[in-house]
Amino acid sequence: MPPTTPTAADGNTHNHEGIGIGSADAPASASVALDIGAGHGALVIYPGERFRGREIEISRTDADGHRVHTGVHERTTQTGPTLTAIFGSLPAAEYLIWEDDTTEGPTVKVPDGAIAELRLT
Repeated sequence: MPPTTPTAADGNTHNHEGIGIGSADAPASASVALDIGAGHGALVIYPGERFRGREIEISRTDADGHRVHTGVHERTTQTGPTLTAIFGSLPAAEYLIWEDDTTEGPTVKVPDGAIAELRLT
């Protein structure tokens, strides 16, 4: 289970997914473990440059709106540097991607035992 940290604004805890908790300066070649199968999948988002150094939040479309987030990190790939936001283990469901604190973005279905990918411009 990912570590939790109190938020500054409300004192509640929230999950940190992925690597580089609280830091956009994680190494470009750092690995991420995916825990998928038995009701869980993963989500890899390829965000546009406007998301560099930020976190991306998601929430299930069939739940109470509870959000989880992960940092956007530049990773080295065979085709060159690529921004990614990786949610390594999520319950299989449909998720809403939040553009910012109040703006709803696209939805994506995280499949059972597989990886969903989404480009976010």
